[in-house]
Amino acid sequence: MVTLSRLFIHPVKSMRGMGLTHAFADISGLAFDRLFMVTETDGTFITARQFPQMVKFIPAPLHDGLHLTAPDGSSAAVRFSDFALQAEPTEVWGNHFTALIAPAAVNQCSAAFSSAMSSCAGWGRS
Repeated sequence: MVTLSRLFIHPVKSMRGMGLTHAFADISGLAFDRLFMVTETDGTFITARQFPQMVKFIPAPLHDGLHLTAPDGSSAAVRFSDFALQAEPTEVWGNHFTALIAPAAVNQCSAAFSSAMSSCAGWGRS
């Protein structure tokens, strides 16, 4: 018999996960699981394999977006309404799909993703 002992979602691919006591699921999987991801400007996804410090960022779902807390304690909110309406092509592990692009302040961080990410535009402004 299979027993489920713990349940986690990762609102942002490769960032810290959240333990849950219950979850909602739909056709695409668990609600809020990997709903967001960090990409290069060409749409190539970025993972914690490349940048292990990603797991130090704490995402928290909001009813209208996502709240991120950096390792230094600074934070920022990204709202669904901030995203571009035009979907752009991207790819994860050979699966091609389209995704909405985050606002410029958030995107400036992904181009030079490093331990200095917490000083990127938008961090520290909740």
